[in-house]
Amino acid sequence: MDKQKYRYTKDEYNMRLNLFIKQDWLAEKDDNLNELLSNCRNNEETSLIYSLLGHFLYIKPNELFNSINIIADYIINDSGFNKHNTQILSLTHDYETDSSQWILYPLINVLHRKGWENVSSVTNWQKVPKKFNADKNQLIAIDEFIGSGKTIRNRLKELNNIINEEFEIQLCFIAGIKQSIESLRVDQLKVFCPNILLKGISDRHDGDDLEESKQIMLNLEENLSKVINQKKLCDYSLGYGEAEALYSAEGCEGNTPNSVFPIFWWGKNSKNIDRKTLLTRRERGF
Repeated sequence: MDKQKYRYTKDEYNMRLNLFIKQDWLAEKDDNLNELLSNCRNNEETSLIYSLLGHFLYIKPNELFNSINIIADYIINDSGFNKHNTQILSLTHDYETDSSQWILYPLINVLHRKGWENVSSVTNWQKVPKKFNADKNQLIAIDEFIGSGKTIRNRLKELNNIINEEFEIQLCFIAGIKQSIESLRVDQLKVFCPNILLKGISDRHDGDDLEESKQIMLNLEENLSKVINQKKLCDYSLGYGEAEALYSAEGCEGNTPNSVFPIFWWGKNSKNIDRKTLLTRRERGF
């Protein structure tokens, strides 16, 4: 969309200026933002988009590697694990690349530099039992982001099945939704996450305002294609598992989690035409 075709009021101009001050990464995505806002049919939809973007955590490379260093320090100093008995695992359960591997590689290098030389790492969970039987029985699972918590719970079930005996495990994420992290901790799982986020709508609204804001987002999702290559929008409404996440990493450095509101990354509109999305998500079949 040609940004010259998008016109905004004086009030919206001020909202945009304030937004760019808080979220400087958006300055390079002006056309994408214009296309997103052009589909807002009223002030309520426009205001919700501005509000959500104002709360976004957009990780830049230096911030990412700072978080990786913080996780490495936690593993070495506070996990209570021994480097000789530890496996660092990505959450990959097949042979597709994913963001957990993307975090694992630099983390292993940082650990090495900080004194955990030759710590065992695993890029696919099917390899865990062999190392487990060789006394690598303290497990640390790594991922970029925890949204609803469904994925990690499914992986833990898989892990129980393939190891088939008791094991120690801790979970580390670059960022995640507070509610999901607290739920895991209630289940006696140790979780470390340097960037803890609130849900975009549910943790910032209540009562009638909460229901109204959710409905506004659902109205915005009507502008999106219902299906893309057998991926159904309804499975990602409000973010996968209704996580309502507001998070991504800069550019091609990362892959926007499906926990994020799809209005920001869903690839086609209701007419099945490609969108100039604010964020990018890559996954098989999408």
